[in-house]
Amino acid sequence: MTASSGSASRREALDSTAAAACAAVLSFLSPGTVFAAAGGAVTVLGANGKTGTECVKQLLAKGIACTATSRSGSLKSEFEDPSALLTAAAVDVTNLSSVSAAVKGAKGVIFAASASKGGGNAEAVDYKGVVNAAKACLENNVPRLVIVSSGGVSKPNSPVYKFLNLFGEIMKFKALGEEEVRALYAQSDAPCYYTIVRPGGLTLAPPLGVEQLEINQGDAISGRIARADVAAICVEAIYSDATRDTTFECYGADTGKPLDSVGVSNILKQTAGPGTPAPSSAHRGSTWAQLFQGLEPDHAL
Repeated sequence: MTASSGSASRREALDSTAAAACAAVLSFLSPGTVFAAAGGAVTVLGANGKTGTECVKQLLAKGIACTATSRSGSLKSEFEDPSALLTAAAVDVTNLSSVSAAVKGAKGVIFAASASKGGGNAEAVDYKGVVNAAKACLENNVPRLVIVSSGGVSKPNSPVYKFLNLFGEIMKFKALGEEEVRALYAQSDAPCYYTIVRPGGLTLAPPLGVEQLEINQGDAISGRIARADVAAICVEAIYSDATRDTTFECYGADTGKPLDSVGVSNILKQTAGPGTPAPSSAHRGSTWAQLFQGLEPDHAL
């Protein structure tokens, strides 16, 4: 990924003292404590989707206040039990003012929305909706925006891209959304950052947990991953300095395959043999800090 010419001026404009203080807090406090101390909630855009629902569950389990949004403002029945930590809100991601109102005052935003029959096509949601989220976060000084994208999204000649793009050109518009988000943040002087998470084939299997996950950069390797694990990555990324302005792929460590063969591997639910070494570019770890360590930012910070 190439460095943006506008990134240096953006970062130089940040208040270094405030950034250092924030880093110190994030290093020594647990995620739940950070949000409780800061007094802000995390907004989940697309909370009624399968991954969005898992994000809400992760936040509540950690004791983190959550504003869960959907087009209607109603949530799934599994969230019917009242919780002081959970607020429901109606948001149309295709409308900038609607998104801005939902993220104002948030300490983090997770964009888990995607094209659907009732919510808008890929151009409206996966492209324009993502861009609206970025603009709203920058305008409201939301410290972190985490976007759920897709593995293979930057490789239009790969079988994964070609297959998934048959569904309303969703890969094309996800890629366009990613690129515009990077440009908006590189040009901004706001003390805000993004993280783009590119999961492999999504499943409803039980989560594997951090020790059995793998992340990579370069969009050359993918695999399968439980939505609950994607949600955990999204929530943890909000608090990690190592994920600032980064883009990375994620999947179960034993399912990782090159893009040219991962589609068949996922369909057949294949796994790597015992003792198969990780690719040299892969990140693994027994903690989230170890998993995220060494990620390369998309542009100079």
